[in-house]
Amino acid sequence: MKGIEFKGKAMEYFGIWLANILLTVVTIGIFSAWAKVRRLKFFFNNTKILEDSFAYHATGWQILKGRIIALVAILILGAGSAYIPGFSFISFLIIFFLLPFIINSSLRFNARMISYRNIKFNWHGNYKQTFLYFVLGPVISFLSLGFLHPLFTKYYYTYYANNHSYGTSRFSAYTTVKKYYLDAIKSGFLPVLIIFYSIIIYTIWDIASLMVWDIDYIDSMWISSGSEIERIISYNLNYNLGNYSNSFSNLLFILIPIIFLTNFIYRIFARNMLLRATILNNSNNKEISANFDSKLNPATYLWITISNAIVVPITLGLMSPWAQIRFYKYLSHSTKIEIIGDLNLFLDTEKKNLSSLGEEYAEMEGIEVNI
Repeated sequence: MKGIEFKGKAMEYFGIWLANILLTVVTIGIFSAWAKVRRLKFFFNNTKILEDSFAYHATGWQILKGRIIALVAILILGAGSAYIPGFSFISFLIIFFLLPFIINSSLRFNARMISYRNIKFNWHGNYKQTFLYFVLGPVISFLSLGFLHPLFTKYYYTYYANNHSYGTSRFSAYTTVKKYYLDAIKSGFLPVLIIFYSIIIYTIWDIASLMVWDIDYIDSMWISSGSEIERIISYNLNYNLGNYSNSFSNLLFILIPIIFLTNFIYRIFARNMLLRATILNNSNNKEISANFDSKLNPATYLWITISNAIVVPITLGLMSPWAQIRFYKYLSHSTKIEIIGDLNLFLDTEKKNLSSLGEEYAEMEGIEVNI
């Protein structure tokens, strides 16, 4: 398998990045739409598979229109919430049920604006499944205290892969829930989660036991004054609760960052597994296909992410182009592809099928969803 190559240079991107910032400031943010196009064109034009680069076709005006529509919608909902009693809840419901439509439009737009060898990608997701996997899934995962997180990661990732296409050929990825749970265990995410909730349950149980009135202890007290007994018990209870509160705060301070870290590692494992299971079969010739692989190393990925987060603020943002190039180059190099059969036959078949089907066009840029 060959790695995806990225030929972009940090110094070349620095000029684009700096001009984007200056023009965005001068135009009070309006140029940010064109800045995004320039940035994405640089990255896609310098990303190559078998010496051929990707292309990005969106225009700044297309992206600006999407942002204007989103801004108008936000202003209308905000004004309604400010002046109409109870409209906040209604606006929440509107946004909640509009999210799948927005996500599908955004994914379709982002896919349709990318091509390889003059053949565009596409997104085929529907409202019902997008609502289930991209909107309800994270909510249910959160309500399950994280224990259903691997289950919904499986459905989220495979739905994302299976509903993308290259020309008329669909990507497909077969994975099992078991593999996602095994990755959650290997990454340490589930073990740390179990330890975290075990400590919470134990702490609550211990605090509850402190609040139980010990009749035998009270009867043995030599002080006869009821108020004095109440004062002593109250003092002991507050003292013990204070100790528990401090200990629990310290545990939260340690364990919560560890949960985020292990979830970060888990997502890398899950991405590697998904790409290894992903296949692109030619729609007419099953003997022509593309297999994928991902070799992201959690330690390397984490080092690049953390060091970038340190270097960029220290240099007042001037090293941001270098950090972005560094990260993207590692991501590209770690993603592998193997073409089975004659790629030219694959491309010829796709172009023939597309010419008879025509092209669907989506003009909406919004929420970015990825893996």
